Amino acid sequence: MHTLVDPADDPAVDDAPRRGRILWALATCMVGKGYQATTISDIAAAARVSKTVVYAHFRDKEHCLLELYSRANDKVLDRVRQAQEEARQAGLPWRERVRAGVGAYLETLADGPAVAWAALVEVQAAGRPALALRRRMIDRYVELLTEVAAALAAEHPDEVRPVSRDLLVAAVGGINELMLARVERGEAEQLRDDDDTAAAIVIGLLERRG
Repeated sequence: MHTLVDPADDPAVDDAPRRGRILWALATCMVGKGYQATTISDIAAAARVSKTVVYAHFRDKEHCLLELYSRANDKVLDRVRQAQEEARQAGLPWRERVRAGVGAYLETLADGPAVAWAALVEVQAAGRPALALRRRMIDRYVELLTEVAAALAAEHPDEVRPVSRDLLVAAVGGINELMLARVERGEAEQLRDDDDTAAAIVIGLLERRG
């Protein structure tokens, strides 16, 4: 069970192991068939449970995808925040702190290729609720980057310039497009190879020149 979608540490979830298996099953089914072609029967077979059990946890396939996407992104954001804090406490130079956060983002998704596919590709084919959730999640990434950028500008005013939210939205969008291209080529496990490029997008945006 991949930890990105494992609800075992969520006290609000009953029968967490089976719920996690169902989420993971949807992710793996979508890699092979896509969201639209995947059925509840497919998910049940991949999770080794009955359809009744699937419906006991999720009202439909869309509900399952929304939770898969939400849980995965929550875990990614947690790991990025943790990496940022560890880099700050270690007293790393600001560029290395940026690299630590970006690296945690890419590495976490690289560790779960099926989830990366679901989060970057399939969510866009899943209807308005999924697209609305995707927008909220992107906003959360932008908010995190905004916090990091503001802190770095305050700590290193001679090296880091203040930047607008619109520019940070563009940075997040550029990194997501970089990841999407990699995942669409079937290279999700190699996402960490894009660390330097993704970090350079953010560093180049923040660097004060002249």
